[in-house]
Amino acid sequence: MMRFVYRLLWIAAFVLATYCWMVAFEHGLGWKDFLEGFRSEWRNVGDLLVGKTSSRP
Repeated sequence: MMRFVYRLLWIAAFVLATYCWMVAFEHGLGWKDFLEGFRSEWRNVGDLLVGKTSSRP
């Protein structure tokens, strides 16, 4: 059971690190740009998961 939790945590860390790298690459490495990009992309991921379409710029 602990091996499963261990692997699940590693997968979650990998997904989060990949997501942060993607945001930094697309929106810039500056702290302000990164935070704005993180929020924007997080909304997009949430909309994708619930199947909502929007006309946000």
